[in-house]
Formats: sequence, structure tokens, C-alpha cells
Amino acid sequence: MKRALLALTLAAFSCAAPPPPVTTPAAEPLGTGRVTATALNLRAEATTEAEILTTIRRGQTLTLMEERAGWYQVRLPTGESGWVSAQYVARSDGRSSSTARRSRGCPADSDYAFEKSPMPSFSDRGAHGLVVVEANVNSSGDVTSTRVISNATGDPDLAALAEREIRSAKFIAPIRDCVRRSFIFTYKRAF
Repeated sequence: MKRALLALTLAAFSCAAPPPPVTTPAAEPLGTGRVTATALNLRAEATTEAEILTTIRRGQTLTLMEERAGWYQVRLPTGESGWVSAQYVARSDGRSSSTARRSRGCPADSDYAFEKSPMPSFSDRGAHGLVVVEANVNSSGDVTSTRVISNATGDPDLAALAEREIRSAKFIAPIRDCVRRSFIFTYKRAF
């Protein structure tokens, strides 16, 4: 009798359905953000030494999953996920990362801007075309040197005129990592 009861019990357990898998709810996203750097590395871990999975371009929208010590764990629209430096992500809700909130007095990263735009001069010379001038701009926003990259007009006086125009400009230098940076500006002038 005991054997029959044991066999029946074993048969009942062996036919029972396996327990359902335990599922943990997915973490709720923090929101979305937009890449502010020209190119931002998506890394396997929250460190600059981690493997680079891909590079994300400026303006791309990311889903922010988690924040940890100046890094966001993000999910791309393709489904790929990894870690990016929080300083190069602007949150859609306007909030800053907890690291940025701790560093009071540090201005946000920004691109260059004109304080005083170049004023095009007019010339009654017959030559037409595009003059491209490269201008070195220091961290104070002053043009320190220029160089003609190309002159489709063929007229050296028009190239000199374009150089004078960009030298008269005044910039607000871009900020990166709390510091104003020098940069190179390409001025294109059509005659």
C-alpha cells in the first residue's frame, strides 16, 4: 500500500507543470536625452577604459535607463544599450545629471557664438566665386590668425577682403569641461 501511494505521489509530481519563470519588472527609464557632443562613445561599462560599442552623433535621442557617477546607461533607438558620459547628454526634462548639479559654478558645455558677426564688404570687382578662409580663434574669442584655404574668384584682393572681414569678428568661445576653448572657424564668403 505504501508503495502504491509513493508511486502515485511521484507520478503526480512528475506530471505537474513546471513553476512559471520569475520575472522582474524592467527598470523604469529616467527619461530621454539628446547627445550634445559631435561624437559620443557608447561604452560597455561606465568607464573611459571600457570597450567602445559604437559612436553616437550629435542630436541623437537616447533613452536614459540609469545614472551612475557621471555616466548614463542608455538605450539607442536600435535597441543597443551601453554607457555614455553624462556631461555630453542634455536631458529632455531640463534636469542635469547629479554630477553636474554637484559642480556648482561650472558653466554648461556650449558651442561657439558670434559676439560681433563679420560684416561683409562690397566690391565692384568683376570676379565671382567663393573664398574660404580658416581663422584661428583663441579662448577669449579673438581671431589670432587667418589663412586662405581656397579662392575660386582668382582675385587675391577679394581673398584679402574676406580675411579682413573675419578678422573683424568677435566670438564667444565654446565651453568644454567647464573651460572656454580655442577653435578653428571656417569662413566662406561668396563674391
